[in-house]
Amino acid sequence: METNTLYYGDNLKILRDYIPDSSTDLVYLDPPFNSNASYNILFKEPTGKSSEAQITAFEDTWHWGIESERTLLEIGNSKLASPKTKDLMNLLPSFLGRNDMMAYLTMMCIRLVELKRVLKETGSIYLHCDSTASHYLKMLMDSIFDTNNFRNEIVWKRANAHNDPKRFGRIVDTILYYSKSKNPIWNKQHSPYREAYYESHYKVDDSGRYYRTVPLDAPKHGQGSPTLLYDWHGKLPAPSRTWAVKKETMEDYEKQGLLRYTKTGTPTLLQYADEKAGVPLQDIWVDIPPVNPQARERLGYPTQKPEALLERIIAASSNEGDIVLDPFCGCGTALIAAQKLNRRWIGIDITHLAIGVMKWRLDKMFPGIKFKVKGEPEDFEGAKELARQNKYE
Repeated sequence: METNTLYYGDNLKILRDYIPDSSTDLVYLDPPFNSNASYNILFKEPTGKSSEAQITAFEDTWHWGIESERTLLEIGNSKLASPKTKDLMNLLPSFLGRNDMMAYLTMMCIRLVELKRVLKETGSIYLHCDSTASHYLKMLMDSIFDTNNFRNEIVWKRANAHNDPKRFGRIVDTILYYSKSKNPIWNKQHSPYREAYYESHYKVDDSGRYYRTVPLDAPKHGQGSPTLLYDWHGKLPAPSRTWAVKKETMEDYEKQGLLRYTKTGTPTLLQYADEKAGVPLQDIWVDIPPVNPQARERLGYPTQKPEALLERIIAASSNEGDIVLDPFCGCGTALIAAQKLNRRWIGIDITHLAIGVMKWRLDKMFPGIKFKVKGEPEDFEGAKELARQNKYE
């Protein structure tokens, strides 16, 4: 399988033709949300004319018709789709009707089944969506990846407060995170402590660094571990307590100059705030702003996501050298983040302007980078002009 490759075309066909079973470590997808937006103008030509390739793609995909009927039948006969998935897809038309939402879910289902196939057993998938269809997509993901492999429903604050008519302002997106098995790759992520936390829990030394000391004794359970009951410079722990670390660790702390002693001679450990990882990251993300009009990374692509968002996901669920796949890669932010973090990547998109922007963006950000474009359209001048118009320099 070739990596660091852009594929131009229908992601369903490309997944089947080019991406082997159990070959990918991480999938991130940010498909259009079926939220009645005018997806025909996600990308326009530099003249302002809508992209014909994109118009055809989305009209075929989001309106119920013969293609949707064929795809629904294919899911029912699929060897990859689970019985739960087939049952769900058989029931949904009676509830939703054969309409645009059902067409959207049918399109997503057949692709999610393929994406599960290409994931390694240690792999993970992050599906970016909004409230329009997130509840239906979660049902699909439950049926395909199993409820036991559901990890998180992440809420990302994508906008500041604004007025929505006759409802509360909608300012968040949802990211559904599933793994393929019970043992996915996982690298714990942290967010910094707030300044108020430092001020209330730490002191400041002469160099301006926040520090604190923490006890090196701990409550005794039962008789206490014999390895934690020892004389330390003539000091024993209180009768109801033990030392918190073994003697070898205490000696190592002493060599590093990290021990401080109370008036009674009890050792404590010196900790600096800037050496702490921070607070373990939770499932509500309010610290990554959207791509604003003045941002250097802005390309003028309406659904563009910030690089920091993708860097966080990729850092959490993959390691250096792993393969990251984005089957709806748009302007390629997932690929940019993967390249920054020394991952290999595969991107797929159905519009030539998206492929052109990705090609231009990769060349611009990583001079000399080597990558391939499969099914490459001949003319990328429109994409280059779009990037220039939006001042991505």
